[in-house]
Amino acid sequence: MSRLHSIVLAVCLSLLGSMPAAAATFELGSPPVARITLPDAWSPKVTARGVEATTDDDEIYVAVRPAALASTEEAVRQALAYLLEQGVKIDASTQRQRIGEINGMEAVSLAFSGKDEDDEDVEISVSVVVASPSSAVVLTYWGSKDGERTYAAELAAILQSLTRP
Repeated sequence: MSRLHSIVLAVCLSLLGSMPAAAATFELGSPPVARITLPDAWSPKVTARGVEATTDDDEIYVAVRPAALASTEEAVRQALAYLLEQGVKIDASTQRQRIGEINGMEAVSLAFSGKDEDDEDVEISVSVVVASPSSAVVLTYWGSKDGERTYAAELAAILQSLTRP
C-alpha cells in the first residue's frame, strides 16, 4: 500500500471514531416544551407519557416526560410509583436532593440507592427540569453502578441534549 493510501486510510478511520453514535431526538409535549436525544442502541420508544429507553444489557433505564409545572409533585410520585411497579426497591433513608441547572434550566433532583427486581444494587434518580413558567420535564433514571460506569458518556450526552425547542 502506498504512503498516500495509508495516510488517507488513517484519516478516514480517525474520522469514523469521532462520529457520534446514532441517536434519535424526541420532542416532549404538545406543543413541545423540550427535546431530548436518546441513543438508538438503547431502543428508545415513545410512550403515552413521553419517551423511554433501556440499554441492551438492561443496566440503565431512562424515561422522560413533560408535566405541567403545577403538577410536578404528582409527576414525581407517579415516576416513583412506576419504579416500584417495575420491582425497584427504593431505600428512602439514602435520599439525596440536589438543586442546579441543566442547560440553563432550573432542576431539582432526588437520588436514592436501592435494589432492582433481581436484588442488584441500583442508583435511582427523579429530576424535575423547569422548561418554561408553566411546564417541566420529569427525567426518571435507574441503573446499576457498573452500568453508570459503562454508559457514563451516553448518560452525560443525554443530559446535555435536554433543551428547549
